[in-house]
Amino acid sequence: METTATPVPATPLGLFEKARVVLAAAVAVILLSTVGWVVAEPADPGMGVTLVAHWGRVAAVWPALIVLTAVAGVIGTVLAPRRLAEGGMFVAAIGLAGMALKGGSMQEVLGYMLAAPETGARRSLMAQMALDSLLWTVVLAATWIAVALVRRWLWADEELYNPVPSPASRNLTPAAPAGKSQAGWPAMVVTGLIAVFFIWLTVGRTPVATIARGQVIASVAAGFYLGAMAARYFTRNDQAHWYLLAVPAGALLGFLVAFLNSGMGWAPPPFADLKTTPPHELARPLPIEYLAVGVAGTLAGFWSGERMEQATEQEKKT
Repeated sequence: METTATPVPATPLGLFEKARVVLAAAVAVILLSTVGWVVAEPADPGMGVTLVAHWGRVAAVWPALIVLTAVAGVIGTVLAPRRLAEGGMFVAAIGLAGMALKGGSMQEVLGYMLAAPETGARRSLMAQMALDSLLWTVVLAATWIAVALVRRWLWADEELYNPVPSPASRNLTPAAPAGKSQAGWPAMVVTGLIAVFFIWLTVGRTPVATIARGQVIASVAAGFYLGAMAARYFTRNDQAHWYLLAVPAGALLGFLVAFLNSGMGWAPPPFADLKTTPPHELARPLPIEYLAVGVAGTLAGFWSGERMEQATEQEKKT
């Protein structure tokens, strides 16, 4: 007769384990804000970090950043606790965010890259920002694969291209009952919609206000944190990559909305004629801010939602 082991909830990370994550994040920030900045630094240091500002540099800069970000992810995988399967991705995202903060914000990008305060020019720039989002997505996707390969090399029982252990291997939650859907797209949709809506509401004081960098970073981080936490709790999907897919999807949605609002009919005349007025609130974060800060916030929310799910399961058993 086959018996099923009773899952035991995982204990929270201890002080030493948290210190290892902080150390790995610090190393990633130092690596990418020094060596990475030398590679990605714009012609004007005050300009925001983008990959599409000068197409002649993409062929050299993009592959180098892929390698450096993957190295940061590998460092995070080695230094972070083994049971924090997504630790390498989290650390790499923090490193990229640190590099992005050395440059300017979307305010400077609009001032430098917008040819004229006209609808066509704004639409062209928003299309470039969408493409920039895709390029940063590839950087982080390559990091995900590198992290998976390293975990497979260090610990042979890890899955190759999905470094997220199953509930049985994590020994955290019981297997899903028969008939329960394991589709991942609801987790992606819930995460993305909550994040985009939250960012829209909080990223700026008014649609025409000057971009405040700290407010943008906090808005993106909190939006994806809350989105992933809610999605993890309600969908019960334990595959982190579905939540992470919401980040590039949210960035693309934001720049699509900005593209559609590039006519600036909503803005008062003085602001509609300024190059530095974003065409929409969702265009206030840079692509690298969406991707780097969004990935870090999503993973933090995913872990928090996991703990909430464990607490709920324990309450049901008592």
